[in-house]
Amino acid sequence: MPPSSNDYDEKRNFIRMFVNANVKINDPATNQDYQGRGKNLSGDGAMFTTDGEFQVGQKLNLTVSAEQGGIASLNAEFKVTRVNPLGDGEFDVAGTMLDVK
Repeated sequence: MPPSSNDYDEKRNFIRMFVNANVKINDPATNQDYQGRGKNLSGDGAMFTTDGEFQVGQKLNLTVSAEQGGIASLNAEFKVTRVNPLGDGEFDVAGTMLDVK
């Protein structure tokens, strides 16, 4: 089967992996830090919930912390592609990881 064939249900380039992990969000334009909770990761993207209100196209720095000891955190430059208000001042933020460090 060719590598471009997607046999899984989502028909995406990368399978989405659901996570429940702390996410530290840094806005490099203001150097302000926010906290969030990871929802899912894929090979080139992520989604998290936070009380920070970000804009589509905005670049952020993310650190996704592993809850188990001995596993390195994921550090990435991130570009916001979607923001969904959840109510109570929280937002689901989705985007593309531009550079994983």
